[in-house]
Amino acid sequence: MEPKTPAPTQRFNASHVVEAELAHLDWATRQPALSMLDAGYWRRRLLAVKCRFEMTQRQNMRLERILQRLGYPSD
Repeated sequence: MEPKTPAPTQRFNASHVVEAELAHLDWATRQPALSMLDAGYWRRRLLAVKCRFEMTQRQNMRLERILQRLGYPSD
């Protein structure tokens, strides 16, 4: 019996959804920090957007700027 290989993750091309997510994350990460929503939480949210959607170069740059503001170097 051959082991099953996982299906590749499908990335969606939904630029308007990415723009809405980035706008929200940009706004949210500028608000005063809540104890339960630390920089690690926001990093995970940003990386989830990066993994789930195909992004334009401009969107990638915007995401990287938010990560840098949170104190994470570019990957």
